[in-house]
Amino acid sequence: MRVSSNKFTGYIMRGDVVCATVESNNLTDVQLYAPLQIQKRGDFNEWLEDRSSDLNRSYMRNILKHLRLSVTDGVSAVKQVNASSLIDTFWIKSKNTALKYSDVVFRNDLYFKAALAGDPDLFSKERIQTPEITNIGSYNKGWRFENGVWRMYKAGSPLEIWSEIFTSRLAQKLNLDTVLYKCIDGFAVCDNFVKKGFCFEAAKGLIGSDTGYSKNIDVMRECGLLKKYLDIIYMDAIVRNGDRHEFNYGFITSDETIDLAPNFDNNMSMFWNGIPTDLERKDMLVSELKDVLDDLDYSLPTLTAGDIQYAYNKAMDECERKVILPDIPLDTVISFCMNAYVQLIR
Repeated sequence: MRVSSNKFTGYIMRGDVVCATVESNNLTDVQLYAPLQIQKRGDFNEWLEDRSSDLNRSYMRNILKHLRLSVTDGVSAVKQVNASSLIDTFWIKSKNTALKYSDVVFRNDLYFKAALAGDPDLFSKERIQTPEITNIGSYNKGWRFENGVWRMYKAGSPLEIWSEIFTSRLAQKLNLDTVLYKCIDGFAVCDNFVKKGFCFEAAKGLIGSDTGYSKNIDVMRECGLLKKYLDIIYMDAIVRNGDRHEFNYGFITSDETIDLAPNFDNNMSMFWNGIPTDLERKDMLVSELKDVLDDLDYSLPTLTAGDIQYAYNKAMDECERKVILPDIPLDTVISFCMNAYVQLIR
């Protein structure tokens, strides 16, 4: 992504409270309730860049063209919506403006269809501020406002959607903190898991781009969140999710508190790219977690074939008549997950 050369002067806001001052992209007066990434890394432009939608998504480029914004400069596009997002209360305000947080909160989903799957009527729509500008991630996705709730719809192959739903239901059955997914109109769908007044902040804010277990364990222990983090990587090992990058987990913060966000974004787990022929699970995710757990006091959540069958049935029910799935044998799913679990408990 090309980074905007325009310098910004103003404030980073949390709701209606100033949490950092910006002078020509230089940060001053950074408060403890400023974004974690601003506090730890101190790079205003990088923070803006990380808030931008992936400009490689073709549907997103069409939206930017419609809004007469650059399709190569995500930072400039983010500035056009005051860097506001549906998953936190951070935004930017230029000096000498009377804007309030209520002025930059998104209230409609006019571009939902255009962002998710393309809209043939896009270029005849009015131009308005849209949450899709700050809807990060590489998959085609869109925010939809339904029954007073913002919901995230994400595109994917039938196996990706099934894997997302299966993983969320298995975590739920094990009483682990997770975002629940369902299948609607052939898409994986979840409610916005960030409650009003709170912020989701990606792990990059505290950890950078190092998603290795050692760095994470040190940070999570310091924050008092180690068990919740281990719950997430335990599930990653069971369902073989190798996509736990620095934006696929993170923290829920207020101006005074920090907690680990629930487990989300598991579409690249289980059988997302096909059903494996080798179910022995001699893979890196299992062996590395075994090494980590040797040095930690962590009780593995008990996993049974019945738990897996529960999640399997839920995923099948959700996907029934909504996507065309290949044959996914229950005994294959049980073997795949239980073989990982048996190795871990040994």
